[in-house]
Amino acid sequence: MKRLVVGIVLLLSLTLVTGAVFAQESFSFWSMWNEGEPQQQVLARAIKDFEAEFGVKIDVRWAGREVLATVRPRLLAGENIDLVDQNAAELYGALLANDMLMQLNDVLEMQVPGEELNVGEALMEQSYKGHFREDGGLYVIPYNLITAGFWYDVDLWNDLGIAPPKTWTEFLEVSEVLKANAIDPIAFGLLTEVYRSFFPTEVAVRILGAGALNAAAGDPTGKLFEDPDWVKVGDILYQMSRRGENLLMQGYEGAVYPAPQMDWIMGFAGTFFCGTWIPVETREAAGPDFNYGAFIFPEIEGGKGDPTSVRIDPYGFGVLKNAENADLAKQFIAYFLKEEYAQAWVDDTLNMTPREGIEPPLELTDMHEAILNATSTHTDYDGVHADYPGWYLEVFLPLNSEILLGNITGAEYAEKLRTETINFWAR
Repeated sequence: MKRLVVGIVLLLSLTLVTGAVFAQESFSFWSMWNEGEPQQQVLARAIKDFEAEFGVKIDVRWAGREVLATVRPRLLAGENIDLVDQNAAELYGALLANDMLMQLNDVLEMQVPGEELNVGEALMEQSYKGHFREDGGLYVIPYNLITAGFWYDVDLWNDLGIAPPKTWTEFLEVSEVLKANAIDPIAFGLLTEVYRSFFPTEVAVRILGAGALNAAAGDPTGKLFEDPDWVKVGDILYQMSRRGENLLMQGYEGAVYPAPQMDWIMGFAGTFFCGTWIPVETREAAGPDFNYGAFIFPEIEGGKGDPTSVRIDPYGFGVLKNAENADLAKQFIAYFLKEEYAQAWVDDTLNMTPREGIEPPLELTDMHEAILNATSTHTDYDGVHADYPGWYLEVFLPLNSEILLGNITGAEYAEKLRTETINFWAR
């Protein structure tokens, strides 16, 4: 009897889907992928299947990584665009901040076509729960799951008799072993913007907790930076610098992508903190026998933050607020989260899917396990580059350079964060 009821519900759900499809015969989709990329090919296959199954047309533009810069002026000029995809932070910073995105909470309740579960049940909760806004709205539905951590060569570490550290003290001990073997502890390039904010964000999350950096960045009074824990954040960052414990690779002051990851792959550095795209980027240089390992930023003793918290940086779909064909676009979102496309995403792009129950590529096993074991998550850069892009560029990045060069102390870092934040919001 239970199976009969489930079958009837599923049939009704699919009928409703079909009805929605026929109500709108086409929609426009501007995508961040370039034609020929593995990600584009998986999406293109799903688009072709969706069109054939429901007799509709998807007008897709493969616009590349600058898709949002291309879309925004068209929207302002009155052109109808229904669906876009990109990194969640960029969607929020470029579109939601300008009131251009539609809430997608209802998509979580939509049936995944051909399956006995809805979108919210199909997705790992960790993949989206950190992206609800203060109004209770969710404005992105993920299909690609990215996180970040320290990458290391498992075989090299086994040869040296060291293991992934659980605490910052253990990390410093591992670093001494690496240095004793003429290996720089951390591959790093100060001149690459994304690298410059990795450590300040992760250290702040471990010491003060997720959301603390975001709250302090948005406080015009600067008072939140008076918390003495910000001095501790600065002290850890100073330890990394050439004038502290000298943990960063030689020449990091002038290094830029891809030099740090190549130093790591070649064994000149023992770790490299980066996103889960790094095995794909380094595969050719590493060779088929390279044994990728990874671990999240270690616990900092005495910190208030959750030591299991994992950075979640999803890439997903956003529906434009004034989309003329929003219902059909939402149906495609649910359709693309079918198990067959989620599995193809893993197999063909070598990325993780946010779908529950699908194993990651072998190289991403450690980071996938960290996500499953996390009791909380945090967004990339604690959301400051999306919520306060001016502050991120004018205050955070320059001060991160100063502390990571060892040009200022931890106390000076905290004080400058306070005063520069006041000055920024006073302008």
